[in-house]
Amino acid sequence: MSEPLAASWIAPFAHALDRYDQPDAATALLAAIGSVTRFHLALSVVHRRNGGPSYVFDTFSGPRAKRAVALFIAGTYVLNPFHNAYLGGLSSGVYLMRDLAPDNYLASDLYRGLDIRRHEDEELGYRTHGWPEGMEELLIAIDLPGGEMAEISLSRIRSEGGFDAASVARLREAHALIAAIFRRLWAHLSRGDAQPQPRPIDHLFTDFGRGLLSPREREVALLILKGHSSESIGYHLGISIATVKTHRQKLYAKLNLSTQQELFSTFLRSLNL
Repeated sequence: MSEPLAASWIAPFAHALDRYDQPDAATALLAAIGSVTRFHLALSVVHRRNGGPSYVFDTFSGPRAKRAVALFIAGTYVLNPFHNAYLGGLSSGVYLMRDLAPDNYLASDLYRGLDIRRHEDEELGYRTHGWPEGMEELLIAIDLPGGEMAEISLSRIRSEGGFDAASVARLREAHALIAAIFRRLWAHLSRGDAQPQPRPIDHLFTDFGRGLLSPREREVALLILKGHSSESIGYHLGISIATVKTHRQKLYAKLNLSTQQELFSTFLRSLNL
């Protein structure tokens, strides 16, 4: 079965390769990906270690959904599982979003407030204001020169089955083709005009609580924000759960907070969203 299916990819991927430097390059690449597996929405950004993501393309429609994309680019990417997996050394490949999320991501109450709303029926347990509802997300990670990484996020309606194992397997077979075409597309898009310089993620993180929190307390706060449990924080920092709880109590007191929800709201406000 895999050989006839692979043969059916030739024409759409050849077309996408031919169009990589044309205005319809993204449309051609998504059509090629669509010949491998069905999806409803797509979004692509390029991540870097010393700054926020650069927008590449999306298929979202309507002002509310477009605003959700803008909000992600502006700052909420710092809490995104893909972005943080990339910072942790994610390899090029194909992943389900839920497999990249920290251990406490789904159970956390962090994401209520501002433009993030908790929804038990969502894949990650929350949804950015305006983000399409009821989607399962599959991520194509592509290594780029200079240590950058492209993300092509494909969303499919969960009530229609989401992404099954066969879909994931087909995309993994096609990954090398997708990556080769995307690299050409991105090189063309980024050639010439200087890219805008986003606020560095290190600046966003280290400035949060500066003057109030110790370096260790900031580390604990940011791991809480990213959805890690006390056990996971202890593992990542090499400290005991009791020490994690002590740091949590101290940072809450110093920031005059009582809940994780308040911590999340305070952090987002620090990004000037």
